[in-house]
Amino acid sequence: MEKMIETCPLKHYAARFVMETALGAANIINEIYATNFETEYKPGDEPVTIADKMSDTHIVEALKNMYPQDRILSEEHGLYTPENYNNRTWFIDPIDGTAEFIRKNGEFAIQIGLAENEILQFGLVYQPVGKNMYIAAKGEGCWWYSENGWQRLHVRNTDFTDLYLAVSRSHPCGIGQIVHTTLKGKGTVVHGGVGLKLMAIAKKQADYYINNSNKTKAWDVAAPQILFTEAGGFMNDLTGAPFCYDPTNYRHEHGVMAVASEELLEKVLSIAKTIVYK
Repeated sequence: MEKMIETCPLKHYAARFVMETALGAANIINEIYATNFETEYKPGDEPVTIADKMSDTHIVEALKNMYPQDRILSEEHGLYTPENYNNRTWFIDPIDGTAEFIRKNGEFAIQIGLAENEILQFGLVYQPVGKNMYIAAKGEGCWWYSENGWQRLHVRNTDFTDLYLAVSRSHPCGIGQIVHTTLKGKGTVVHGGVGLKLMAIAKKQADYYINNSNKTKAWDVAAPQILFTEAGGFMNDLTGAPFCYDPTNYRHEHGVMAVASEELLEKVLSIAKTIVYK
């Protein structure tokens, strides 16, 4: 892990600190992952575990100490606003893919995103099982660290003859399947968590992802979005609108659409609008 941080390709001021923070949260998560932990349910029947809560606390407290004037919006603690806050906000999903964590299939990740003046500047997605680290900063590209070291990621070019759709293991999207069938897609790639699905596209394993959920929150998509766009992808909601990163307006109720090219974006959006917003 020391080599990962020492050789980090990003120049962004927060990159190494956030990586260290994520690795600390991963240690907490891994210890709980190895036990027979209990599952609770939040309003909306969303699962949560002690690992979500402890990971969230670890990350939030680390950021408070390091950047005391920054606002922090996290899934388990809500919005923290210091007395004299600045223009920066952190968006924390302590375990993206809690359902997969509970199933113990390894398809979950820690997500930490940063916006300045509501514009994304930095993102991290870390998968504790497999030790896959994904980081990006505005203008610096999207990078993946694995056993082979750092590699820069970029979405693939496609001629639309062999499209692959990234789909959720726990929450399959019927609209996504309709779009995929309409475009005569070739196959699907199954992953847990938004971040890992988008990284599958960034690694050229798939071409697009569609989710029509009205329960998406800013912490679900902040880190994945800057990673994905720095890899050359395009991302917005199913109306074609961009996501908002005002921490006081964090509910994104019109789904998620992430695609590998602008041409594919136009095709997917035109089909999705006829299904969802007739």
